[in-house]
Amino acid sequence: MNSAVVRNEVERIRRLIDGLRRDRRTHPYHDRREYSARANEVAVACHELIGTEPTAVPALLQRAVERVTATLMYMDDSAGIVGDNLRGLMAVHAHACMVAPPDAKRLATWLVKLRLDGPGWPDFELRDYADALGDRGRREIARLLADRATAADPDPYGCDAFGIRIMREQLAETSGDVDEYVAVLAESLHSATQYLKIVDAFTAADRHPDAEQWAARGLGQRGIPEDVAKLRDVYVDLLLRRGATTEAMDLRRKVFDQHPTRRNYADLRRTASMLEQWDGLRGTAIERLYTAVAEQSGYADELITVLLLDEDDLDQAWQVAGEHPDSLYESRWRQLIELRQPDHPAEVIAPLQRLIENRLTDDRDKHRYDRAVKLLRQLRGAYRAAGKSTDFDGYQSELRDRHKRKTSLIAKLDRTGF
Repeated sequence: MNSAVVRNEVERIRRLIDGLRRDRRTHPYHDRREYSARANEVAVACHELIGTEPTAVPALLQRAVERVTATLMYMDDSAGIVGDNLRGLMAVHAHACMVAPPDAKRLATWLVKLRLDGPGWPDFELRDYADALGDRGRREIARLLADRATAADPDPYGCDAFGIRIMREQLAETSGDVDEYVAVLAESLHSATQYLKIVDAFTAADRHPDAEQWAARGLGQRGIPEDVAKLRDVYVDLLLRRGATTEAMDLRRKVFDQHPTRRNYADLRRTASMLEQWDGLRGTAIERLYTAVAEQSGYADELITVLLLDEDDLDQAWQVAGEHPDSLYESRWRQLIELRQPDHPAEVIAPLQRLIENRLTDDRDKHRYDRAVKLLRQLRGAYRAAGKSTDFDGYQSELRDRHKRKTSLIAKLDRTGF
């Protein structure tokens, strides 16, 4: 491609990026799809430009990222479409910086400003810029962060302190020095997530004893449930790796006994099956779930999930549901009814009637009548399959009489043949 064509393409992309500037007075819901399409067009065009004029791409994309970042402050993006576009622009930017690194100090300054002076987006990882930054860029980030830390709000949970901590952790990660990275992470052991990062770092470096030690330290920490579970799983794997099967099983049993949930049941089953111990534990584990339900009916859904997904025992699941009808979400009842109705249509009649009544009396749901009609169709099918069609006619008449003041409902029932 000759130079004139390349220059024209660069100018075309600049014009596209200028179109990403959005008047803050524009209605938050207007032109979101069109804006998203333009942002995507910029990302595609810049990605293609890397092959012909890579040095121009980082600056173009920085401009585009700044435009979209500002736009998201005034646009409703609850669907996350433009947010996805922004992540795409950052991904192409990181790739462009790797292919044709810009000035390392300027890149460092831009990344620090993006993280610390922005509205909280876009998110990015310094590891994606490690090659482009090099030692010079890393030193500049360290200097800028030190300056920011001096002037930052001392509140450790403030926005400034949080952003600085995240960047320091990511910067240490790019050093390649595991001990340096862990030292920075260990400055803020506020949740299981931090311990998991440390354990993952030591595991990746084949330092399994260190990983196990930190995993054990983090077991009692709170945090995102997913990370708490992951940390426990990693610890069990490390125990099994060195042959500490008794310790691994003791932990699984203890956690399940304290919190008899479906997830902990599945974890216990997985580890016990691996060690060929499940046959001897299965009965005790299920009994523990029944005991939990007897003590607190809120565990009924956990037991039903185990019976359905792990034990394939619909009969027992249905029985538990019948004993604790008010402890289950509507979605769980719908699932059980769908499974039960083909072979036992008469048994689902009462639960369906209860769901219909709940829908009709839920004033918070503007679609309650539509959902009730859908359930009515299912209920009519259950009556017919059970050989009780005339009983449905009586139920339908009684339902209309009970809700006769709800004129919108009666009109909808008339339109749908009920």
